[in-house]
Amino acid sequence: MISILALLLQAAPAPAAPAPWTVTPRPSSDPSITTTVTGASSADGNAKLVVRCDSGKAKVVSVQLFSRTPLGGPPARPVSLTFDANTPMIDNWEFVPQGAFQRDDVAVTTLTTALAAAKTIKVHTTTTTGEPVDATFTGPASAQPITAVLAACGYTLGQPPVRAPEPKDDKKADQ
Repeated sequence: MISILALLLQAAPAPAAPAPWTVTPRPSSDPSITTTVTGASSADGNAKLVVRCDSGKAKVVSVQLFSRTPLGGPPARPVSLTFDANTPMIDNWEFVPQGAFQRDDVAVTTLTTALAAAKTIKVHTTTTTGEPVDATFTGPASAQPITAVLAACGYTLGQPPVRAPEPKDDKKADQ
């Protein structure tokens, strides 16, 4: 009886990974923050490109790259994205040991607008030691997944968010 159960468990297929560019809510250790993501794995399976919304007191959308090749963390350095056969977009991204991310509102607006329409996305960056890291991704079938993640943070595709000015601290003004 136990051997039959063991054989059945061995034959059971592994749960399927979500389809590329599926919009997925993610649990957060902080209940006041809601995280929504979409993304795709690279053609070789060694990298993942993600659009992420973290919505809480602050709303932040980021475009993120995760790599099986350790990127080595800071400092910020260039990441190049080529959408279809267009001119590469190059900008400095923040780095963590296994990934890189861009969260500047204007840069994210430009990147998500291009991502939403791209059929092929090529990413190039380097590790802290200068080793090249390249990945190719299939773009989303439509703008819908990118639009949905942006909407979770109150963003609109193609428009940088309008942020309220920081309140002035009256104590500093009096000094």
